[in-house]
Amino acid sequence: MKKLKIGNFHVKDIVLGEKTFLKNGILIVNEAEAMEVINPDGKLKNIKLHVVHPGESVRICPVKAAVEPRFRPDGRAIFPGYTGPVTTCGEGTVYAMKGIAVLVSAHYSSMDDGILDMSGPGVQYSYHSNTTNLVIYAERTNERDLELTLREENELRIAAHYMAEYLGKVLKDMEPEDWECYELESGEREAEEKKLPRVGYVMTVISQLSKGINELFYGQDCQNMMPLLVHPNEILDGFLLGGEGLAGQALTTYDSQNLPMIKRLYKEHGKTINFAGVILSPSDVSDAMKLRNAISTAEIAERLKLDGAFVHEWGGGSNVDVDTFYLLGFLEQKGIKTVGIMTEHVGKMYTDVRADAVVSLGDTSTIIELPAMDKVIGDDRSIVRDYYFGAWSEHAELGPSLREDHSVIVNTFALACGGNSTAWLNRTVKEY
Repeated sequence: MKKLKIGNFHVKDIVLGEKTFLKNGILIVNEAEAMEVINPDGKLKNIKLHVVHPGESVRICPVKAAVEPRFRPDGRAIFPGYTGPVTTCGEGTVYAMKGIAVLVSAHYSSMDDGILDMSGPGVQYSYHSNTTNLVIYAERTNERDLELTLREENELRIAAHYMAEYLGKVLKDMEPEDWECYELESGEREAEEKKLPRVGYVMTVISQLSKGINELFYGQDCQNMMPLLVHPNEILDGFLLGGEGLAGQALTTYDSQNLPMIKRLYKEHGKTINFAGVILSPSDVSDAMKLRNAISTAEIAERLKLDGAFVHEWGGGSNVDVDTFYLLGFLEQKGIKTVGIMTEHVGKMYTDVRADAVVSLGDTSTIIELPAMDKVIGDDRSIVRDYYFGAWSEHAELGPSLREDHSVIVNTFALACGGNSTAWLNRTVKEY
């Protein structure tokens, strides 16, 4: 039996100071000490910490990771297999800092990074425009040609996880302000007595040929992995880590730690449904691998005796569209009723007539203009120099995405989590 208790601390602000501690809702961070913690092997240089608040005239680009600071009173690593030894997760007690996030930025962008504005029209597309953020800026000491830089960014992303774990340690011996508790067994008994439908949650996760953009399971790149049945508590507790940057439909570690769909399914567990578990289905490259994963996922779902399943597309685009509709089709073929959850973009690479219930979370194809900001963390020249989905170095009618006055024109895939895959934002599609 897995029972996960999350004790929440609501942080009002972050301040750089001489000692790292939390008092009266204010998180003080020792900058020098923190920079040592996030760079244990000396692979980073030119490290700088920034605190940014909602409403400030700040642009962060590229954004490569988002993590919530946490602490385990029993001493286990917050991210097993990544920041510490592999241990079980999804049970016991964990403390979490709410209202803040650790982000990481750098000089170069890869294709899965995003642009985050803390004010202006871009904030309606980016959840982390509404959190107070501790932003790490760093460069890699062994930066070579750009293509290698884009595919060897673990030092940058793990730095955000090290920082989140370091900050969380200040919660030791403190009493949380409120608690969340997650367990399947009690609701399962009620659901079985009421004969409620068994429902699962299927998530696509990126599993591509090149490392550097794939999600991580227990800290390991999920390349070539088979579909996997996991307890929902494990997702909320550090098992699944975001391997991409914050492109339009990316899954971040912060998302996994706070996943709204899992929390909502728990809320209905024993009341309207019998929540049976989570299936992670890798999105690979070849059609054969996509079919393999969809068939295997459907077999797991059938073995779980699911009556219904939510199929949530993460890291989407034309590639993952194929995986998602394969999943919907094969599950429906098994007699399992499905609801697809996905972001809209220009066209779908593949569809299936059996996928007749699809929820749109938002849009990644709207062209948006962003004003210049007073401060840029990272390098806004990367918007036209490097690869962002949704940005361009030149356009016959619109010109380059980065203008001479440092205003920006892009489509919303380039914005940090601009597709609203978590469904945290109220509105991301224009109403006509």
